[in-house]
Amino acid sequence: MKSHARVVIIGGGAMGAGLLYHLALEGWTDIALIEKGELTSGSTWHAAGQCPQFVGSLSIAHINNYGTQLYPKLEELTGVSATWHGCGGIRLATTDEEVNWFKYVHGISKLVGFEMHLIGPDEIREHHPYLETFGVKLGALTITDGHVDPSGVTNAMAKGARDLGAEIYRRTRVTDVRPLANGEWEVITEKGTIVCQHVVNAAGSYADIVGAWNGLTVPITNMLHHYIVTDPLPQIEALSKELPVVRDPYLSGYLRQEQKGLVVGIYEQEGATDCFKDGISWDFESELLPPELDRLVPWLEKAAERLPIFAEAGIRRVVPGAITHTPDGNLLLGPAPGLRNYWMACGASFGICQGAGAGKYLAQWMVHGAAEINMGPVDPRRYGNWAGGEYCRAKSIDDYQNMYALLAPGEYRHDGRPKRTSPLYEKLKAKGAQYMEVAGWERPRWFDKAGDGETYSFRRNNSFEAVGAEAMGVREGVGVMDMSSFSKFEVSGTHAESFLNRVLANRMPAKVGGIVLTQWLTENGRIEGELTVTRLAMDRFYLLSAAAAEFRDLDMLTQRQEHSEQVEIRDVTEAFGVLVLAGPRSRAILSKLTSTDLSNGAFRWLTGQEIDVAGVRTRALRVNYVGELGWELHMPMEGLVKVYDALMREGASEGIVDFGAYAMNALRVEKAYRGWGSEMTNEVNLIEADMERFVRLDKDDFVGKAATLNAKQQGPRISLVYFSLEDGDAEVLGNEPIFADGRLVGVTTSGGYGYATEKSLAFGYVKPELVGSRDAFEVEILGSRRKAFLESAPVYDPGNDRLRA
Repeated sequence: MKSHARVVIIGGGAMGAGLLYHLALEGWTDIALIEKGELTSGSTWHAAGQCPQFVGSLSIAHINNYGTQLYPKLEELTGVSATWHGCGGIRLATTDEEVNWFKYVHGISKLVGFEMHLIGPDEIREHHPYLETFGVKLGALTITDGHVDPSGVTNAMAKGARDLGAEIYRRTRVTDVRPLANGEWEVITEKGTIVCQHVVNAAGSYADIVGAWNGLTVPITNMLHHYIVTDPLPQIEALSKELPVVRDPYLSGYLRQEQKGLVVGIYEQEGATDCFKDGISWDFESELLPPELDRLVPWLEKAAERLPIFAEAGIRRVVPGAITHTPDGNLLLGPAPGLRNYWMACGASFGICQGAGAGKYLAQWMVHGAAEINMGPVDPRRYGNWAGGEYCRAKSIDDYQNMYALLAPGEYRHDGRPKRTSPLYEKLKAKGAQYMEVAGWERPRWFDKAGDGETYSFRRNNSFEAVGAEAMGVREGVGVMDMSSFSKFEVSGTHAESFLNRVLANRMPAKVGGIVLTQWLTENGRIEGELTVTRLAMDRFYLLSAAAAEFRDLDMLTQRQEHSEQVEIRDVTEAFGVLVLAGPRSRAILSKLTSTDLSNGAFRWLTGQEIDVAGVRTRALRVNYVGELGWELHMPMEGLVKVYDALMREGASEGIVDFGAYAMNALRVEKAYRGWGSEMTNEVNLIEADMERFVRLDKDDFVGKAATLNAKQQGPRISLVYFSLEDGDAEVLGNEPIFADGRLVGVTTSGGYGYATEKSLAFGYVKPELVGSRDAFEVEILGSRRKAFLESAPVYDPGNDRLRA
């Protein structure tokens, strides 16, 4: 065994082998993979090997699509067959909302480039003559879907990596991973030790155990999944062409041809269970678990209804094995929170399908500092230690049981919740707050005064008018929102200012009380995140960012700090509650609760002061995300209810309203405020995002400066546009295709309805040469193309007069 390597990957399944291969393709060949058994001996060997492309996430669609492109070519590239079956796939829609979802995903297929057709029941039977289509409203036919031999594809990628210089150590168990003082990692095995610059946890079902060696809570649950392989059937033997894989919410499973028989896999919607409750043995390799078929019987009966020839088949074997699930169903791909150069490539419930794509994009991130797709949905730092234990188990079981169920826009299932709440949770719930979950936090999305609950839909639903009332309550009077879920940090010390100026793109405010908006950049100028920074004292700053960015931003702060810098960094997220008070009557109400002069001359826009509000010491920041006169009020969490009650009491005569995230989104799109994770991602730089006003290129060197200067000189690859749409019954969700003269030219990023301007509004990226050469595009929303008219300025208060009032 070698003693040093640039990268050590722990785990030899499809995920580990996929990363090994693609790191080698990127030119990193001083790399090693260590597997305790044989390659594929974990969950990989018993997987069904499905490679679907139908998925509602653009990032995941890119990951899945890459595998269907690479796997058919692996034998030519490596000499090892992956046994690719390009049979295509059909997903069935049985409800009107599933039909809407299919239309949305059809738009994603155009952006990614895989062939998808929406077909009716009669055409479904043309592709699958034995399928019964009762209750089916629509089918999604994905031409380049298929399935693959899991062992073959893993060994092919491993062979390709070895041919490029990578090394693989089989039958070698890793027993510990230790950080060294020089920033490297020591990977200790039964057969020796390797010191490396980067370590990757691709340990599959063991990923949580391996992570725990270094204090990580890896949010995975090993779920027990069954599929059944039948004896040959004469109807299948008579076919001249392989049947497409069918995925059906009615039976909550998949139906596939397997040689001359069938494979039927079930994700039971009740009674699903995790495995290895008493721990998993290191000796567990190419083994199956005891079957638990009783709970599958109702779903198998439905499978026989959908595919009657299944009822005629004899059972050749039952395959019950472990598959990892995460709380949100997305894999863990990227840096581990709190550890430098420790990467995750695990938590995949579609590991065979995603092994190649996950390897490609993680390799890009490791080698070049950013991937070409938005990695936010898979970044492991979306979770912290709060996501372990029973929360993880409950959410993962829910994810498994709803594998084939639609999760509509705005729908957040209740399993495992609530996990992180502010002291206002029960009070607002009693007032009709419909909650969403963001990084474990409960955040009101809208207030249901009628008590009907939300009818979830891709189109405007029963929340539309209520949200409008909240938004107009803010625009015309005053509203309050609990935003305690903000990520919050304090940075202090002798070098605090110079440190922040070095690591952030904007210049830190010079005066105490000053506020700036700024971004994290990568060395190559891509956008990592966004922060609001307030100077509390000459040596102390208060930083705010998105709830989902807490552990990303904490890593940015701690890992960019140099040893010589005297800086103290504190995560105070759970110490401070936050109320957003906004609207033209906000000053009048807040003035009743404080002796501080709130006049425009004494308390200017984009400044902050520490004041007393209702007897509670509060950091009052005159800034908000809704584009009105107002303040963010940050106080100790224990004072949140007292301040809220006082605001509601004094605001009663002013018609104060509670508002939630839906209304906030409606208000921010009218002001053309960009969003992190939508308009600002690792895919773009500040020039492309039209955010140059927030970077100070005349500063001394800062992270990403050279790349940003270069991007400005070269011009953007893509350009952000802001537009209004012709009337319709649905808004842009993000990731819809944009067309010009019938040609695909861009992608939307986010949108919403502006109630004050009565316009449906959105952002998107298009080819730069089109900006300025035309005044309209078309956006495909749920299958219909709507005119999109370019707006050169925010449609509401473009001069910021209301903010400055």
